[in-house]
Amino acid sequence: MREILRSLGVCRSTYYGRRKDRHLERAPSLLRLTDSERQAILGKKQTEPQMSPRRISGHLRHEGFWISPSSCYRVLKAQGWVISQGLRESPWKVPHYEPYQPNQIWGEDWTLLNISGMRHYLLTLIDYFSRYIVAWGIVKSVTHREVQGLLALAYMSQGVQRQHPKPLLRTDRGSPNLEGGTRRLIRDLEMILSPGRADRPTDNARQERWYRSIKQEEIYLYPTYSSLEIARSSLAGYIEFYNERRPHQALWNYTPGQVHRLGNKSRLIEHHRGIVLNVKEQRLRANRVGFQNAILEIRN
Repeated sequence: MREILRSLGVCRSTYYGRRKDRHLERAPSLLRLTDSERQAILGKKQTEPQMSPRRISGHLRHEGFWISPSSCYRVLKAQGWVISQGLRESPWKVPHYEPYQPNQIWGEDWTLLNISGMRHYLLTLIDYFSRYIVAWGIVKSVTHREVQGLLALAYMSQGVQRQHPKPLLRTDRGSPNLEGGTRRLIRDLEMILSPGRADRPTDNARQERWYRSIKQEEIYLYPTYSSLEIARSSLAGYIEFYNERRPHQALWNYTPGQVHRLGNKSRLIEHHRGIVLNVKEQRLRANRVGFQNAILEIRN
């Protein structure tokens, strides 16, 4: 047999391995999910069926269950509870920086709103480090006055006047951003204006990604807001949810508010890894006890 396998170029271990009975059950992993973790995944999906496996993983971590998105996906897939989620279309027709601390780079932009059948704009300023929305407003038109007002609001609310160096402001090349008064204000505040290239939305990618989230989860849910007051209340609620309660995948499922206040991603990663190791040890102990009990039952 050895000579035949050598002449065919087949490894002996491969040949004899294929002859073994493949129907033998595979030993369960000691790192498999516990029953309580599976029930937590299924319970969260039943409570909020619109949630994806990634969102469920993020929310469960804040409830004491550290479960990876892939594990959530496998549990839900086995139940047939995984569905594809396409992007919503707008109800109306509308023709790389890497910071190491909060308030180092800000991104500014605006997007369209429909309030009582009239065009308005949501103007926002996002912190590149933490994805935290530091200032926002709803305006009927975007001019240099609105941009300057938003910038002054963020400057005072974040206490940037005591910080050195001041933030770098990332914008597009719209006229409100490059107007002389806006440039003068930015210079007086000791900030740096950094306009992106023409027709390059990726130059302000984190701002654009934030707009995708609020459009898909808030703005596109309504063909129009019935009044300015309702729009402000609804958007304020979503922005508070986004800043303080919505897990962010790029932030290891911490919220932007947590990251913005901590201001140190090295400590954040260290904390994240420590909890992951602790959860693995807990699973090993729990599953090892269950495995030993199963062996005792078989022997008895």
